[in-house]
Amino acid sequence: MVETPTDESQPPMNDIAFSWNGLPQYAARLLAAARQELGQPFPVIGSRPAVPVGGIEEALGWPAHWVEAPRPVSWKELGLPVPKVFFQSGWAYPAFNSLGDEVRAAGGKVCLLMDNDWRGDFRQWLGGLWFRLARKRKFAAVLVPGISGRRLARWYGFTDEEIAEGLYGADPAVFFDGPPLAARPKRILFVGQYIERKNCVGLAKAFASVAARLPEWELHLYGSGPLQDKIPAHPRIKVHGFVQPAELGALYRSARIFALPSHSEAWGLVVHEAALSGCQLLLSATIGSRHDFATQMNAAEFPAGDRDALAQAILQLASSDDSTLERAQAKSRALATTHGPAIFADRVAAIAKKLS
Repeated sequence: MVETPTDESQPPMNDIAFSWNGLPQYAARLLAAARQELGQPFPVIGSRPAVPVGGIEEALGWPAHWVEAPRPVSWKELGLPVPKVFFQSGWAYPAFNSLGDEVRAAGGKVCLLMDNDWRGDFRQWLGGLWFRLARKRKFAAVLVPGISGRRLARWYGFTDEEIAEGLYGADPAVFFDGPPLAARPKRILFVGQYIERKNCVGLAKAFASVAARLPEWELHLYGSGPLQDKIPAHPRIKVHGFVQPAELGALYRSARIFALPSHSEAWGLVVHEAALSGCQLLLSATIGSRHDFATQMNAAEFPAGDRDALAQAILQLASSDDSTLERAQAKSRALATTHGPAIFADRVAAIAKKLS
């Protein structure tokens, strides 16, 4: 028999379910916070992450239901009842689309989880028209990461009342402020995949081009991927392998600048991790989360792919005096409070209450 929580404002047990493509550890932490906020467990259907991150179910606190995103699946196959409210991971994955279709057929509501950011290009303009005609009616609400996602959701036909922000966020129990920036090593940090989209090679080349003017500075890169061996050798460029999330916090707290020079980036959770850690931010103009965490006080932006502009941005932040660093650290920390497990849990509870 299904139990009903004593708080009548909350949906009954098993009346909500979540899906998450490439379920990462940070998402498990967000979902664990939502469970605490709701006062009840709920099913989580996930596909395996591409990067071998450990401790996912440990962070979640209960077993997930693992599926292959390209293959349709039913609630019966999963051994689960059809929920009244389903938080669906994207609209491009057959497994989650099939589950969402069942929920609607049973009279339930589906909230879309969408991490795309606003670009305003022709392809996105056409995509918005297609979404309004073919997809919008399927979703009663949408949860997006932040400001840029809200703008895109509006273009896709959602009203402000149907849109909530806070889909992504790092855990402040893992990523938190460290020593004053002026007391940290003169270090630039990159965390991400060694792939073309992340422009890790361009970052290393840009740093190497100005390294003679920054004799005390180092660039440290952490990640994995096919371009690791393409990163140029330099005595002050340190290339490291992939590290687990629990180890990353200390790396941010020992860096002054966090760099994400991607050619494209829907949001960029690592930017929130860096902001929580008080770092200055060095971001290309394609990073979706720059709208949430970057200002002239704590960040430098440059056109994606412009290596000369990236090199100048490195010099700009590296030349910051102590008072500038103090203001930057405080600004990063203040902006970072807008996201995280508590915010995510609050948004999920509000959506579940509204749709149930």
